Amino acid sequence: MRKLIKKILPSILVNFLRYIVNYNLRKLINELKFSNKQGIVFLGSEYGGWSFLDNENITDTYIISAGLGEDASFDVELVNKYNCKVIIVDPTPRAIEHFKKIIMKAGSPKLENYNKNGKQNVDSYNLKKINKENLILIEKALYNDDNKQLKFYSPPNKDHVSHSINNWQNDYSKNTDFILVNTISIGKIIDKFNIKNLEMIKLDIEGAEIEVLQNMIGNNIYPNQILVEFDELNKLNKVGIKRFWAIHKILISKNYELIKTQSKFPDFLFLKK
Repeated sequence: MRKLIKKILPSILVNFLRYIVNYNLRKLINELKFSNKQGIVFLGSEYGGWSFLDNENITDTYIISAGLGEDASFDVELVNKYNCKVIIVDPTPRAIEHFKKIIMKAGSPKLENYNKNGKQNVDSYNLKKINKENLILIEKALYNDDNKQLKFYSPPNKDHVSHSINNWQNDYSKNTDFILVNTISIGKIIDKFNIKNLEMIKLDIEGAEIEVLQNMIGNNIYPNQILVEFDELNKLNKVGIKRFWAIHKILISKNYELIKTQSKFPDFLFLKK
């Protein structure tokens, strides 16, 4: 009997925790007020794609895309569709290596379909229009400060690529593996590229999105579209929920509306009214 209990207890606990997370997730979603908007489109792979408002203002402009990982499908398709310039911000070694492979094959056609695991083969991208001028990588971590060196904590699963500044993946511990990275702010990027009006920013930066958004609003930077993954909501602990509601209220107070999209939770689209 004891052996049987030891065998099934972990499964019972996992299922119970799943139930709690799903219950809290449904509760949080029900408390959000979504708006519906015509013209929402989706670009990229099933794993790395995003929903946004199809807008002619995206054409021939700069887009800031923070968080590359090993799936650049959204960034590449933005360039192909809108002839825009995408500034990617990611200091992760595997992301840098993936970007280098893309640039090495710039001008090449798409040879295979996207996969669903988030680690795309470079041959899955249509790179005919891609070059160093329209797909740009900043090898720093987007944050609320410039030229600061911070610990970039490794994910608990070493097969995963995404690191985190606040280490939410390891329950905010300060004693797990990390690399050191330099930071850059949105304001610095805007100044560097002389961006007059930031049409769109995408944030998939493993918890640091809260600090980045606070810094952005604090410096009166208001992109017309904010695509953001609130990574901490994947665990739905008290810290993550509190941080989410705080920045959500700030965005709503600054005349943003939350748009209901087909993207999976917790990816959100905020549009400036």
